[in-house]
Amino acid sequence: MKDIPNQANLPEKPTKPCITLIIPYEEKMKNKTYLDVLLGMKADEIEKQLLNDYPVETVSPLIKKLRNTLKTVHYARQGKTIGVFVSPSAEKVYYFSPSHLEDFKLPVLVKTMCD
Repeated sequence: MKDIPNQANLPEKPTKPCITLIIPYEEKMKNKTYLDVLLGMKADEIEKQLLNDYPVETVSPLIKKLRNTLKTVHYARQGKTIGVFVSPSAEKVYYFSPSHLEDFKLPVLVKTMCD
């Protein structure tokens, strides 16, 4: 086996995966059916990705926890981005308020003419 320079500095794959899912708000998320389908699709994607890197014995309990956590997500009536965090020891759903873009004014851009 050939040694790779700085092999000790290579990051190791964590032994226990964690899931972070951020779903930016879309107007369609006000519809509960749409949101349920979207969350189900995201869970399927995450499961597929995790199974590429981890054994099924490690992934199955985490995916089960994710799917149970997704059932508790409230549909976004107030236009909030959803954050879901799941680890082997914890799960949490966060709702992020939209930024106040109407309060943010872009500076006036000045064009200059060069000859």
